[in-house]
Amino acid sequence: MKFFGREPALALGLLSAGLQMLTALFLPLTTEQVAAINSIAAAGLGVWTAFATRDLDGGRSVKAAALGFAQALVTLGLVFGVSLTEQQTASIMAFVALLGAVLVRQQSTPAPTHAAVATSAPPAMDSAPGQATAENAAPPPA
Repeated sequence: MKFFGREPALALGLLSAGLQMLTALFLPLTTEQVAAINSIAAAGLGVWTAFATRDLDGGRSVKAAALGFAQALVTLGLVFGVSLTEQQTASIMAFVALLGAVLVRQQSTPAPTHAAVATSAPPAMDSAPGQATAENAAPPPA
C-alpha cells in the first residue's frame, strides 16, 4: 500500500518534519499544539490505511481507526482552546462509535465457505420415516 508512491510512515514523517520546520521559522505554535497536529495527521493516515485494507478484515479496522481519529480530533480541539465537558466528549465518542457500527457491515466474522456449508448439511432422506438407511441400518449378521 502506497501513499503518493511512498510508504505512509514516510509521508507522516515528512509532514511532521515540515510542521516542526514551519513552527521553528514562522508559526507561533506550542509544543502541545504541534503534538496535537501530528497526532491528527497520524490518525488520518490510520483511517486511510484502514479504508485501503478493509477487504482484508471485513472493515473492523475502519471502526477502530475512526474512533482513534475522533479522539485525536477532540484532543486537537481541546489543545486549541475548544471547551468541552466530559459529557460532551463522551457523547461525541459514542456517536462516532455508533456511526461506525452503522456504516461498516454488521457481521465481522467471515461468511462460511461452500465446503463448510456442504459438510454441515443434514443427510438427505431417501427413504420413508422409520425405514433403515445406509447410515442407520443394523450391521449384517455374522
